[in-house]
Amino acid sequence: MAFRANEVEKILKRLEGVPGLEGSALISADGFTLASSLPPGISEDRVAAMGAAMVSVAERINKELNRGRFEMSIITGSDGYTFVTNIGLEAMLIVLASKTARLGLVFYEVRKAAEELSRVLGARPP
Repeated sequence: MAFRANEVEKILKRLEGVPGLEGSALISADGFTLASSLPPGISEDRVAAMGAAMVSVAERINKELNRGRFEMSIITGSDGYTFVTNIGLEAMLIVLASKTARLGLVFYEVRKAAEELSRVLGARPP
C-alpha cells in the first residue's frame, strides 16, 4: 500500500470540521491504526480493533445473506454513531459521530473521504 501520511492526515483533519463528527481513523483489516484524528480519551488501538471486528461481521452477514461486497456499516447507539467503510487494499475508514450529527451530511463526507483515501492509497475506489 503506497502510504502518503501527509495527504491521509489532511483528509482526516478535514473530517474534524464536519458538524457532529467526533473523530476518524484509517485502519488496517487486521486491526491496526494507520492514521487517526481521534479526540482525547479515545484509544486508537480500541477503535482499530473494534472497526476490524465490525467489518469482519458485516462481511460475513453480506456473504450469508447475498448482499454483495461490503461497503459501509453503521452502528447506532444511544450516544452516537459508528461508521466504517471499505477503502480497498485491506484498509478501512472508521468515523465516530454524535447523536446530533446530520446523517445526510455525515454519509456524504464519509463517502467523499473514502474516495479521496482510495486515490491517495492507490486503491480501487470502494
